[in-house]
Amino acid sequence: MNNLSLSPNNGGSLIKDQDEYFSEQEDPFLQQMNRGSYLRQLRLLALQDEMERLVQRDDEQEGECFEEKKCDDVAISTPQEVVEVRVLPSGERLLDYSAYLSHQRYYDDLKHVDMNYIDYGPVGIGGGENLIIEQRKQLGKGGFCWDAAFILGEHVIAHEPMWNTNGGDTAEKMTVLELGAGTGLCGMMIAKSTSAHVILTDLPELMGLIDDNLQRNFPSSESERIHGSKGTVESRVLRWGVEEDYGGAPFDVIVGADIVASLYDPIALAQTLHALSGPKTKIYISSKSRLDKPHEEFDTEMRRLFDRAERVQPQSRLRNPHVFAMIFDSKKDDY
Repeated sequence: MNNLSLSPNNGGSLIKDQDEYFSEQEDPFLQQMNRGSYLRQLRLLALQDEMERLVQRDDEQEGECFEEKKCDDVAISTPQEVVEVRVLPSGERLLDYSAYLSHQRYYDDLKHVDMNYIDYGPVGIGGGENLIIEQRKQLGKGGFCWDAAFILGEHVIAHEPMWNTNGGDTAEKMTVLELGAGTGLCGMMIAKSTSAHVILTDLPELMGLIDDNLQRNFPSSESERIHGSKGTVESRVLRWGVEEDYGGAPFDVIVGADIVASLYDPIALAQTLHALSGPKTKIYISSKSRLDKPHEEFDTEMRRLFDRAERVQPQSRLRNPHVFAMIFDSKKDDY
């Protein structure tokens, strides 16, 4: 593990009826109260996932635990005796993701919810420095690293020849926009491993966490960070449905991990993707197959807005059977 500071200073989506939450006309007190309401909804969604996690964990414990070890949300060691969780001098816990990948005994979304940091190992040119991502439970769903983000990052990296027509040999980089970046995991994986310029976006509440993770993994005093990677990366606020946040559109590639959720308006998400796209834009979305109605509404609207809508098996070392990927392109102008 590289010598990184794990404790820097301690924060895109259109929520249904967004004006209820973030109206710029509200006074500061109401605005703060509405932000609190938003975070409470995120935590409620996380609690729903927690219930699913507990049910799945009980099933797995019956047949997959070793007699000499307790099988819990986070395994303390793998069958190969690889140390999976380290307790730092600060008391914070760090997960070695490569150790988890070596066994993958459980796939529930919140299996690593009690980890403060996740070390994803060397990412980027020639391996490079370790990618270490901080999680913040108090931020709710947006503060965690999801399987869908890691899987999408590896899938987009594996298919770089399909979307990176510049090939990395030109001065003008392809632009990759991540919506609802959360911790920034997916976008930072892409920035470390491809020659693109990546823009991580989310709501203001998540920007502190994103920026801390950027500073940890792309240390620089400049807003555009270049460090042990092929690409460059920046962060900014992008609220779905707020056109003033759409600067730089159209983008060459748009990615979104687990952004189709019951908390968000799937129609508004699809229309935002359309507004941010150009005729040649490729869109990669990863999701967990658990939300039938939001996915149906999202898929229907995306098929109305784009000529190509294809569900694919993601290419990743993480074999979560519940995560799938969708690819959209060929934007329609008259729909």
